[in-house]
Amino acid sequence: DLDVIELDEDEDIEEIEVDEDEEIEEIEIDDDEDLDVIELDEDEDIEEIEIDEDEEIEEIEIDDDEDLDVIELDEDEDIEEIELADDEVIEDIEGGLPIEDDQEEFKLDDDGDTENKKRLSEQFESYLGAMEKFYNQYLRVSAGKYIVGTKHPKPSEIEEQTFFTPEIYVGKFPVTNALFEVFVNKTGYITTAEKRGYGNVYSGKFQKKTDPKTGITKSVWNATYKQKTVNGACWYQPFGPGSNLHNKKGHPVVQISLDDANMFAAWIGKRLPSEFEWEAAARTEKGYILPWGDEWENEKCNTENLGIADTTSVETFIDHENALGICDTIGNVLEWTVNECVPPYFSNKNSAYYIAKGGSFISDNTVRLYTRFMFKSDFTSNILGFRCVAD
Repeated sequence: DLDVIELDEDEDIEEIEVDEDEEIEEIEIDDDEDLDVIELDEDEDIEEIEIDEDEEIEEIEIDDDEDLDVIELDEDEDIEEIELADDEVIEDIEGGLPIEDDQEEFKLDDDGDTENKKRLSEQFESYLGAMEKFYNQYLRVSAGKYIVGTKHPKPSEIEEQTFFTPEIYVGKFPVTNALFEVFVNKTGYITTAEKRGYGNVYSGKFQKKTDPKTGITKSVWNATYKQKTVNGACWYQPFGPGSNLHNKKGHPVVQISLDDANMFAAWIGKRLPSEFEWEAAARTEKGYILPWGDEWENEKCNTENLGIADTTSVETFIDHENALGICDTIGNVLEWTVNECVPPYFSNKNSAYYIAKGGSFISDNTVRLYTRFMFKSDFTSNILGFRCVAD
């Protein structure tokens, strides 16, 4: 038996050959020795190092610049702590979280600089297919003076005034289900409605229903619109369990809180508009109170008079976009802005309310581009979405 081989400093071991049946119990090597090759004869066994069931790995420390590719653990091993130095990269941990390989951790950064926003925007664009890129268009709104408000304001509205906006870029469409799905798939983000377990569902006063067997269309009228809280209603089942996004990739995403909208916008290098920015872009320099002019015209937007009683694809009314090419600023869904407002008279005065614009599929023909809607920041519903802007 060979018990111990001790070598002096600077000696090199190039090859050690061991005869059959010999066992190597211990090899001690001094500091500067190089071990190139150990060859074993056919009958020699290399025994495995096995960790007993109750053993625990308490700490693994890794020096700077090391890459940790894969850590495989037996079923009963416990990892209490893994400390990594600054430049280490974990590429893959088997048995870890059930997420996509390219899923990213994301935190809201309100102070992101222009270069970082550009990088985020380009990264998001790289994830998109042709359809998603079509929905992700941004249009230039020139710096200048724009009319906002109305000459005859109701209690919740503002007096007509001039607003100066610097040059901005506004989404041609509201953010769609297809775009929001990319965000969720890449980040694992969970919306407010999903965390809370419910969303608000509205139904309009007028709805056309077609019998699939007979093809006969009937009109259903209610005295007023209805609103109820529905367990399970969220962005991917906007009317609650049983509803889904089938054939709705191009529809505006709904059941989105203000926090959800801000998170998405920041992740793609954009932001939400202020109320006046939204209104200036929607009304254009002409100051129209509707996308196409100052007089209401049926069939030009998705409001209750059409009886659809649901969202439509954001390009459905593209022939009636405004002079800048911006679509869906009236009807379909309301859109969040970042502006806080005085709470409605019937509300808890300690609660913060924010302004939404644009009307929805349950709005009647009195809705205008200066109309204001007010919601708490955590409010979610099937009539409320958002649009992004870029500086």
